[in-house]
Amino acid sequence: MSEIVILHAGDPVHMDPTQSGFAHGFGLFETLKLSAGRLCFWQAHWQRLRHSADVLKIPFNSSEQAVLSAIRDLVQRAGLHDGIIKLSLLREATGSRCYVYARPAMPTVGPAQVQLNQTSPLNQHSPLAGHKTHNYMENMVLLEAARAAGFFDLIRVNTSGVLTETAVANLFLIQHGQLCTPAHSTGILPGVMRAYILQMARTHGIPVLEGDFPVERLQHADAVFLCNSVLGILPVQTIVGTDFNRTLPHGPQPIIDTLRTALADAEMHHSILLHT
Repeated sequence: MSEIVILHAGDPVHMDPTQSGFAHGFGLFETLKLSAGRLCFWQAHWQRLRHSADVLKIPFNSSEQAVLSAIRDLVQRAGLHDGIIKLSLLREATGSRCYVYARPAMPTVGPAQVQLNQTSPLNQHSPLAGHKTHNYMENMVLLEAARAAGFFDLIRVNTSGVLTETAVANLFLIQHGQLCTPAHSTGILPGVMRAYILQMARTHGIPVLEGDFPVERLQHADAVFLCNSVLGILPVQTIVGTDFNRTLPHGPQPIIDTLRTALADAEMHHSILLHT
């Protein structure tokens, strides 16, 4: 059976250390943006969670409406209008437990300085590749090291040496008017925002290329940006790595501006109002 647990600020969490969700991090999570009382891109997040639960054989028989009702209860009781809603689905011996909780919104950041890391490759052959699992310690260790060195995030390659993603975001490059992003086969997480950005680009006639891109592609990009459900679109200003240093061109970026506007419209259209 699946149990839904709503966690309000300050609530304790009781977990059995013999259960796989606690002992092995056997679980999945989703991070959703709450904006002006609206839950953004709910359907896409829900479908990704359900798909990964099926693939990784985490029993999850709670209905979409039951989980959405729990989120609504959390938001209304706490009086939340803006912030981040988290879902954590952990496997247990007799089923699973889905925790529903919130954390504050992140402050808006400007163009980012990122590190290029080629020494800790992402394993595109891992059975966890492409799933948003609780086995996130590797990402966090790399992210903390990058931030301790003064960077916002780090760009990773996979075991084949091609570009993939960052610790917490998908990666996009713009070159000669074309929008380029690493393909799913590189081992990246199929980000919700990534999918909408690709959809918006095609809708607006922006050429799109998904594929395997060597690190050298960063040297020739006209613009680079990151995206996730919390950041939205975040332009990259500087990329620094061993024997690599690139400052991206300043000035207007029509493609990024177009995508930001389209994404804001899509966010409003694909959101659910939680306050009655």
